[in-house]
Amino acid sequence: MERNWLARAIFVLVIIAAACVALIPTFIDTEANPWAEKINSGLSLGLDLKGGIHFVLSVDTEKAAADRLDRRTDEIRIRLDEEKIPYETVKVLPESYAIEVKLADGADKDLFRDKVIDYFGDLKKTGSSGNSYTLTMRDEYVQQLKTNAVDQTLETLRSRIDELGLKEPIVTKQGENSILVQLPGYKDVERARSIIGQTAQLEFKIVAEDKDPLGEYQGEVPEGITLVTGRGSNAEGAVFTYKYATSKDRAKLRDFLKDKAPEGTEFLLEENELADGTKEYMSWLLYRQAYITGDMLTDARVSIDQQKNRPYVSMNFDKVGAEIFADVTGKNIKRKMAIILDEKVNSAPVIQSRIEGGSAMITLGGNGDYNSIFEEAKDLALVLRAGSLPAPVTFEENRTVGPSLGQDSIDKGKVAVSVGFAVVVVFMFLYYGFAGLIADLALFLNLLFIMGAMATFGATLTFPGIAGILLTVGMAVDANVIIFERIKEELRTGKALEASIESGFNKAWSAIFDANLTTAITSFVLWEFGTGAIKGFAITLLIGICSSMFTAIFVARVVFNYFLKAHIKMFSHVK
Repeated sequence: MERNWLARAIFVLVIIAAACVALIPTFIDTEANPWAEKINSGLSLGLDLKGGIHFVLSVDTEKAAADRLDRRTDEIRIRLDEEKIPYETVKVLPESYAIEVKLADGADKDLFRDKVIDYFGDLKKTGSSGNSYTLTMRDEYVQQLKTNAVDQTLETLRSRIDELGLKEPIVTKQGENSILVQLPGYKDVERARSIIGQTAQLEFKIVAEDKDPLGEYQGEVPEGITLVTGRGSNAEGAVFTYKYATSKDRAKLRDFLKDKAPEGTEFLLEENELADGTKEYMSWLLYRQAYITGDMLTDARVSIDQQKNRPYVSMNFDKVGAEIFADVTGKNIKRKMAIILDEKVNSAPVIQSRIEGGSAMITLGGNGDYNSIFEEAKDLALVLRAGSLPAPVTFEENRTVGPSLGQDSIDKGKVAVSVGFAVVVVFMFLYYGFAGLIADLALFLNLLFIMGAMATFGATLTFPGIAGILLTVGMAVDANVIIFERIKEELRTGKALEASIESGFNKAWSAIFDANLTTAITSFVLWEFGTGAIKGFAITLLIGICSSMFTAIFVARVVFNYFLKAHIKMFSHVK
């Protein structure tokens, strides 16, 4: 018995020491004492206690499906060209998630069926008339696209927020297409919106200078739009002219260009900041095929142009991207390649030679100052490293929680826990005497273990979490009350104190276990299906249940055995 008691006592002391060590980073300045970070990151406070930013984002899943349909249209054109199947048009029917393909007269329809329709498993033929075929995206594939868009957006946002270096952010799914983002301690709302909300879809496309729909335009040019003559060259180096449009009215320019792009091309705009601070938009006619995309990036970082002293974003591609980039630049020397970010042309440099090594750059800034350009470049590099969003997001809810409100919650939480703890301590002492003090000691250790466990496992303390701690205090006392009442019953039967304590702990175990098990099951359900505050409450309650059972059953028994050995009487008032 002596050796068994001593081993238990040493184990309890080790747990107490471990809990105290785990809380060291919470109560000291880790910046001044960096060694403390090797223990853990300290007890983290949630948004409601620390203050910060709260967003609810809606993912445009319809746009994700529409984008995939557009890409499939381009792939069908490429497939038709590869199989030498002549065609007139390939166009999207967005309202029905379909693609209409019109073959040229004399085209081999059997070859079209075998090499195109059967090739794309996500499409099915839903109609045909003469040389025209309607290929519709399968319903299950559309639904899977929408689900994947939300899941991928969730993971991409987590990666971007991790790049910010924030402590204990919350990024979780709500409903079918909404995402909750909470950034405790972060105050820059505009930067957060910019980083989180930027789609960051990066593409490299060849400029279609050899096609000139605006040069052939014979209609009236709307007021505010100017047609300008540009110069280009083909792969053989022959120089030619073409027309492009400029305007300070982006919406009017987009409306003017609508439906004017030849088959297989598209108009995109480049935004330029003028000396007077206004913006001018310039049209670029591009081939729709994107040779390089953002998912081929391995790194993006801020670099400095030593000649111009201007920051820019340098990018490196993976092996496949580097090979494609070298091949495309080698085949299109003297032509322009547009760098496109979120369907806006960033720049369109002329390819002077085959580019090996798989690297490129994005310039920024317009007429901005050095610091603003540097910050813009840093944020762009961040989102490019984290990856592009598969669909645009809309900020449905945006609110800021001030640190003063959080501090008020902390203060009131401290008062609630302190008052609850004090009332329980006094009651236990008045009702159970010296044995009540043992329960009070177990209660104090219970709080210590809860906080130490939360700091060790990186759990976040929220205001509902404080409520969970307060509830745990009551549950821990409840376990002690059950044990003490069982001991008193055994004493009334005439048993010796040591035997009564042994029997009381053994007989109370089943009732304590059942009560805590049912509460734990409820907590698991809240943790699994709850969000935000509910999840914080559930996590704290689960930790508290484990801690309260350990202190009530194990620690209290060790203390009882110690005082029995010291011949200190307990429950002396029992008749």
